[in-house]
Amino acid sequence: MFGIPTPPDGMTIIKQMKELGYTPKLTVLIRASDSPPWTKNLGKDGDYTVLAAGWHHAMRAPGVKELNEAHEKKYGRPADPIVGPAYACVQILAAAISKAGSTDQGRSATPCPHRHDDGHRAGEVSPRRHRIVQAAFAQWQNGKQELVWPKEFATAPLAYPAPPFAKR
Repeated sequence: MFGIPTPPDGMTIIKQMKELGYTPKLTVLIRASDSPPWTKNLGKDGDYTVLAAGWHHAMRAPGVKELNEAHEKKYGRPADPIVGPAYACVQILAAAISKAGSTDQGRSATPCPHRHDDGHRAGEVSPRRHRIVQAAFAQWQNGKQELVWPKEFATAPLAYPAPPFAKR
């Protein structure tokens, strides 16, 4: 089952699936299951749900370890999937302002920290505007968001197929 509901709608979908005795082999709910209230509100019923937040604290990339350590020190838990992209947005904005030397719209230039799909590096002229961004998929397992893809960073294998709600 695949959907892109809001968090309240996603939680309602899971509750209704349980009530109806419907357990798909794989449930992917983008956006709805991204944040900690998912497991807090659904408990074990929220397990086996896959999310595609695009980032996970277990990914290995420059700055991830330091960002996660700072988050754990401040909040007492690993960084949520939204933390990495939000931090990257601030870094991109700061770099753009620094490179432009101004926040004046007529003078600003925005650098791209990603590699272009035509092999050009950020800052080089590229006829195409596509970027290559590593996707990340996590799955709720035992009340935790486990990174299941990409495999080289995975903190757990994909739990598949999902067991019926009564056996969770």
